[in-house]
Amino acid sequence: VEKTNCAVIFCGGRGSRLGLIGKKKSKSLLFVNNKPIIHHIINQILKTKINKIILPLGFKGNDIKNYVKSAFKKNISKFIFVSTGIDTEISERIIKIKKHLLPGGSTIFINGDTIFNFNLKSFFKSHSINKKKISLATFSPKIDLGFVKVRNKQPEEFKKSIFISKFNIKKNNFLAYSGLMIIDTKYLQNFQFNTKTDFELEMYNKCIKSKRVNIFLIKKGICFPIDNVKNLNYANNSIVL
Repeated sequence: VEKTNCAVIFCGGRGSRLGLIGKKKSKSLLFVNNKPIIHHIINQILKTKINKIILPLGFKGNDIKNYVKSAFKKNISKFIFVSTGIDTEISERIIKIKKHLLPGGSTIFINGDTIFNFNLKSFFKSHSINKKKISLATFSPKIDLGFVKVRNKQPEEFKKSIFISKFNIKKNNFLAYSGLMIIDTKYLQNFQFNTKTDFELEMYNKCIKSKRVNIFLIKKGICFPIDNVKNLNYANNSIVL
């Protein structure tokens, strides 16, 4: 059975939607529950048998590198830091780290602004059992702006921060992408990236059409992307890791 043996944490982008906070500090170093987001991510990875953790560095890259070297001294041999440039597209970052990926098996990619505590091993197992080229971790999306419950054309109740799974959708079922994906390393190595397009849209849809994508639904645990101040405040006030 091929195993997920390598992890890549995307932590090189700017936090443009975080305003002044994002200009001063990398999103990955923002604090949630008194620890930087990247600290929580690495802790979850270290609970698995991942042999290598690659960090493609960009904006405030040295700050991330220095923090990880200091906070994870005991496991520092597992880390590889690759300077991939500021304002570099994700597809270009992947191209620049390809040579560091472990041969065989698969690689998990994680957005550096996402906190989670669901069981990664169950995600790895799902990928292995389903034998697809790509596995996407998903969860029931949350509607932050809220919605109005209507009965007999009259408003009955207003709710916020509600998960779509809590009410019925007649035509389609929607799942939110968590920012965590597993890709067979050989497939990734051979994939021809078009650096002018969004690699996720290109790669995922291409695989979906050929029925090579596995969907993993996170049923237990937390998975919460933080890309704006509102989400950061919500995470610090309402989420316990």
